Amino acid sequence: MSVVLRVAYDGSRFHGFARQNPLPNGRPMPTIQGALEDALEILYGRPVPVRGASRTDAGVHARGQLVAFEPPFAIPMRGLVLGLAGRLPKAILVTSAWEEHRSDGRPLDPRRGNLGKSYRYVIRCATLRDPMRRAFEWHLPRHFDLGAMREAAAMLVGEHDFESFRAAACQAPTSVRTLNSITITGEGEGDREGIAGDPQVFDRIRPLSRVIVDVDGHAFLHNMVRIIVGSLVEVGDGRRSPGWVASLLEARDRTIAGMTAPAQGLTLVEVRWRRPQG
Repeated sequence: MSVVLRVAYDGSRFHGFARQNPLPNGRPMPTIQGALEDALEILYGRPVPVRGASRTDAGVHARGQLVAFEPPFAIPMRGLVLGLAGRLPKAILVTSAWEEHRSDGRPLDPRRGNLGKSYRYVIRCATLRDPMRRAFEWHLPRHFDLGAMREAAAMLVGEHDFESFRAAACQAPTSVRTLNSITITGEGEGDREGIAGDPQVFDRIRPLSRVIVDVDGHAFLHNMVRIIVGSLVEVGDGRRSPGWVASLLEARDRTIAGMTAPAQGLTLVEVRWRRPQG
């Protein structure tokens, strides 16, 4: 029997999901996996290894990460969620937990057993950064052509070889992946920058304050979403034409694609799972 956790976190101060080697001074690097395992060890009184559905990078956030583990003994699921809430860092929260039994008796693998993942990337294109959101947005104050970005994004939907859109250190045996959809939304149309009646700030109408890129697919390569966003930015600000993105797929060359967008703008929104039992 395995326990599955739905986990949300602010990844700003963590070195990604997966445990890392200790620092030269012997201190452990803070990771989501490490924090979860430390909290579970307190609850169960012994080490409890966990497996995540996505190895989110340093600085990347999550609302719907999935984590599985085998409990040494039974704890009611409500008690487990409440117990973890009191033992995890405030930047991490287990939002739900349930038990699942495989017919073959093997442990659940949330990485390979999930039904797909959705990510969201947020670009703030207003002139001024938002201090309340800066840890969750890429501040890029420029104009974006959303129509051109959508035209380019449509070329990436479906099954393709995404060799141009993965980090050099990616260990995946194949770069062929399937994207279900890429949706690009503009927010803040008609918003006025600054404070009403405060003309010394920016008393003009901005056509756009944020661009939101939602990407849904079956599986992803290392840095794939962030490289897609970095490439779409070059199309949106006019440096490239939409057709350039199709040429990147054909070239299979990471060096000619766009930059890897900063980690803080990315959130793992959901890892889809079959309906929990019980």
